[in-house]
Amino acid sequence: MTLRSIGPRIIRPAAQVRWRASPRRDPGTTVVVVLALVAAGLQVLRLTRPNSLLDGWSDTSLYLAAAIRFVHGALPYRDFAMVQPPGLVLLFSPFGLLSLAVGSRVAVMAVTCCTPLLAAANVALVGRLIAHRGWRAALAACGLMTVYPATYTALLDGMLEPLMCFFCLLGAVLVFDRDGLAGRRRLVAGGAVFGFGGSVLIATVLPVLVVMALCASRLRRRLLPFVGGVAAGFIIPVIPFFATAPAAFVHDTVVTQLERVSGGGRTPVTDRLMYMTFAPDGGRVIGAVVALAVLGVVIVVGLAAGRRRLTTLDWFALGGTLSLGAVQFTIAIYFNHFPAMLVPYPALLLGIAVARLSSRWRPRLVAAVAALAVAGLVIAQATFIETESVVDVGPWVDAVVPVNGCAIASLTYLVVTSNRFESSVAGCTTFTDPGSTRLVHQDSPGGAVPAFRTALDHTDYLVLDGTLREWLSGPYAPLYQYGAGHFQLHRSGPLYIYVRDGFPVA
Repeated sequence: MTLRSIGPRIIRPAAQVRWRASPRRDPGTTVVVVLALVAAGLQVLRLTRPNSLLDGWSDTSLYLAAAIRFVHGALPYRDFAMVQPPGLVLLFSPFGLLSLAVGSRVAVMAVTCCTPLLAAANVALVGRLIAHRGWRAALAACGLMTVYPATYTALLDGMLEPLMCFFCLLGAVLVFDRDGLAGRRRLVAGGAVFGFGGSVLIATVLPVLVVMALCASRLRRRLLPFVGGVAAGFIIPVIPFFATAPAAFVHDTVVTQLERVSGGGRTPVTDRLMYMTFAPDGGRVIGAVVALAVLGVVIVVGLAAGRRRLTTLDWFALGGTLSLGAVQFTIAIYFNHFPAMLVPYPALLLGIAVARLSSRWRPRLVAAVAALAVAGLVIAQATFIETESVVDVGPWVDAVVPVNGCAIASLTYLVVTSNRFESSVAGCTTFTDPGSTRLVHQDSPGGAVPAFRTALDHTDYLVLDGTLREWLSGPYAPLYQYGAGHFQLHRSGPLYIYVRDGFPVA
């Protein structure tokens, strides 16, 4: 037997050896695993805070509510308003089915218990992309992913941006082979994953466009397979929902989102900067600016260091940072969980920059600075988490609204976390989310007033975070007389619960 005949059996691609090697031989794998566990641990710590499994302001309840409607036979866009693509409904459907057996309160807890796994998975995927650049690069990239505050806000605020990151990073792991693009089959598979990510959050189109630009030099071998995968990954889960209500689907998921981008009442740039840095819930503007400046300087200096040209992976990280960074300043109303969709790309850039700096300057010094920064931010994040708590509204709602009563709420989580979202009453409304309903109908004649009137006609209990007059104010003021004439207040402050005349109180 010749050496040539046994060569293929003993030689594997370097990327596979690097990822599968033992921690002793590959410190990069150790760094990735440790930081993924730290990310999961921080999220577990957050879930140990009082009532955090029922995070009060979480959009998780809203997406679970849409999945519950779906498993009961109601379709988004056709039967109730929803401004996000339907991938979320499909992902949450198993929990919607779970709610049939254990109720929506336990189902939302089950969803929230998945967040440590999602946090760890995103850190591990970033590590998978960057580990071949060395353990220092993995430390910097995964470290930023681990300690970024907006990620933890997003994980308990609906998981939307972290889910988008998961599918984009998983798609990138398939699309890239170390620093270059992979073969045709992996491009198709990666494109399909990116496509499904687009059915979760439409902003996925931006990293997709970056990959398309990188594939453009080879139309048949790269671009067409990738685009074909993206099309399949997006169209297959979306087409059933589109087919039942095509006009409403396009309006709710595309037109409404574009109107949000150009809407009035823009969030100040200073607030956006604070949300994007390590002072997401307040802090001095100067600190936010300094944090961004330091990160930017390290990345720019690192990319400029050495004579090595930027690789395809480098360009992907740079393109994702610039495109999704621009989104942070484009959309009118900005929330503190939005930066979570951006962080994987500057994290990759930071890892790339640290790898390049380590090759020219003192590698031990670079590694020590990165390790100290990560450790300090982990401690700061854990300290901040220890101050958090959430109010459980379940007992308040239980005291007034009977089981299976037909109820709607000013905020969906009020009825989802109290097991009052599902009802066995015939003809009960499919009204799901007042916020989405307002956005969808803002250009309709009369706005969302007709939709609110229909919901009031087909419900018996109102669970509000303010008074009926406050909820039905402004353009909804004409509905106040109807509400006041048919519903009586049975609980006031901090929740206001109204019961239709003649209906029982729990």
